[in-house]
Formats: sequence, structure tokens, C-alpha cells
Amino acid sequence: MAKFAIGYQLNKQKDYPRLWDEMKRLGAHKAMNSFYLASLTNETADSVRDHLKSFIDQDDMIFVARMDARPASWKCFQGTQAWIDGHF
Repeated sequence: MAKFAIGYQLNKQKDYPRLWDEMKRLGAHKAMNSFYLASLTNETADSVRDHLKSFIDQDDMIFVARMDARPASWKCFQGTQAWIDGHF
């Protein structure tokens, strides 16, 4: 499974339950506001980005990076270190 860091910025004070629901469906872990960690089968950063673009508006931003090494974190949301420990 490939591991990804996913960040987004939703402009104009919007919120996106559709995006959050999709992150949940994908099994992604919310590490910080607007930042998730995900472990996905046979995906590339491009394919993840393209999939998630359908859940945001044209003026919003998304960033996807494939992680090939164990990340480090500090004071992230509860469960983040457990996610890292379980996937690396």
C-alpha cells in the first residue's frame, strides 16, 4: 500500500462535508485541520489528487505527496502517532 500526505485549502470560508466523508471512506486519518494521512492500494499522487478534486470547488487547493519514508510529527491530533506506527 502507498502512503500519502494530503493537504487542502478550502477558500471563501466554505466547509466540505463531502470531502471529509470521502476521506473517511478512504480510511484516511485526520492529523491536523486540513491535513490527512492515507494508505491506499496502487495509487499515485496524481490519481489521488484527481480523485479528490471532484470533492472541492475550482477555487480550492489540494496537495498530495507520496511518503516513502517514515514521517515525523509533533502534537498532531490524537491517533496520529498510532497511524504512523501502524503504517511504517
